Amino acid sequence: MANLTLYQYPLRACSTVTVNALIELDLPFEDRVIDIRAGEQYSPAYRKIHPYGKVPALLVDTRVITENVAILLYLDALRPGIILPSTSSSLERAAIHTDLVWCTATMHPTIRQVRMPIRYTDGDVSGVQQKGIEDTIHLLDIVEARVANDRWWYGAQWSILDVYVNWGLVTALSTDLIPLDDYPAIRAHIRRVRGRASFQSALARQTRAMEEAGLTFPDEASWNAQVG
Repeated sequence: MANLTLYQYPLRACSTVTVNALIELDLPFEDRVIDIRAGEQYSPAYRKIHPYGKVPALLVDTRVITENVAILLYLDALRPGIILPSTSSSLERAAIHTDLVWCTATMHPTIRQVRMPIRYTDGDVSGVQQKGIEDTIHLLDIVEARVANDRWWYGAQWSILDVYVNWGLVTALSTDLIPLDDYPAIRAHIRRVRGRASFQSALARQTRAMEEAGLTFPDEASWNAQVG
């Protein structure tokens, strides 16, 4: 088995999805916290790991995999059928890959417009944020229909897509700009995801990593209020 080291920012960045995947797969790995609020991702040392200065990055022995989709597909290949549905159909596999790319290329930047609109402009953020809110509401409508009647993203089978969607929605909802009351299926889905043993283990591990790194999150109350 290869030696795995995950460069991550605990609890807030999408690297939390990767942590959950590694734990679900029961793969041992070492944590390396990168403090993105302090700009550590842009340091010369980390640029050698990830030239674009992002998390997560997964060091596999001496090679680095970047981008969450690539990391998750690599992990799925190590132990197939656990974090993603197993299929022999090329079309079904393409559909699964589409869902992963949707998370990272559509959901993630849309939610960033709500949570961090300053990333998109050096001027007034109100228009950027408002457009992000509108697009996020459209995403919520899609997800609400997809997970209705206590379904996972892929029906009866949990997958890492459920964790990825959960991370995105909780990130957006933590701003208090988008109410969750109109989305009972999403609220139930978030609780199901958070109730899984691997999620709880990932949460505990990231909390320890956060504390060991001396990180604090001043917005903790608003982050958790919507999903209580």
